[in-house]
Amino acid sequence: MHAVPPPPPLPETVIDLRAGGPERVVNDEVRAYQAVPISFEATAADELLLWLTDAEGLLVIDLEGPSGPRWLAGARPGPDGLRIRLTETGVHRVHVVMTGDAARRGRAARFLLRLKLLR
Repeated sequence: MHAVPPPPPLPETVIDLRAGGPERVVNDEVRAYQAVPISFEATAADELLLWLTDAEGLLVIDLEGPSGPRWLAGARPGPDGLRIRLTETGVHRVHVVMTGDAARRGRAARFLLRLKLLR
């Protein structure tokens, strides 16, 4: 049996997320080993609110700041969402990722991600 290489990364979805502006919604699908990257500009001390809905509970969120490394990995927002105070100014990335067990089984899952930025 030969190992199957991972799929190529998906292009990044850039959203216009302004502090105090309207909530943004991303409706997409995650496949095994292929995270959905979403980026937006934000300022240090802004608060990011995230809500993630997927019917089967197979997905988690990673958050990457402008300096590069992911400083939040494998988070599952609760019913009231997830509230994060950002510590850097620049482009931030949210990655919607499939859990390891579901990815190993070759699953796919549709999701709805809501984002709001507060200052």
